[in-house]
Amino acid sequence: MKTFLFSALAVALLAAGSQSASAAHTMHSGMVMPKCSSSDPVVGVNMMSKMYMTHAQMKTKMAGMSNSKMHVMFMKNHVKLMCTSKAKAMGAKKMSPGM
Repeated sequence: MKTFLFSALAVALLAAGSQSASAAHTMHSGMVMPKCSSSDPVVGVNMMSKMYMTHAQMKTKMAGMSNSKMHVMFMKNHVKLMCTSKAKAMGAKKMSPGM
């Protein structure tokens, strides 16, 4: 179950990583990409479990998945993009690599 929930987190960062410079702050379906400093990267936070995934973790989890499937999982699992510092401030924990 945790794998399924965290798969949705991958949608956010994969989509963010593949955006062009002109679209870097707005993702498909109106989702807004936060502006974070290079030392405070964007993470995808599952708002139900309060766990977050890094860009590298999402790439691994979502390899080979279509954009539409990723988007559905993202929405279904209440994933929100935010800076790492904000995620930590709200009590979110980093997902361990083995999950």
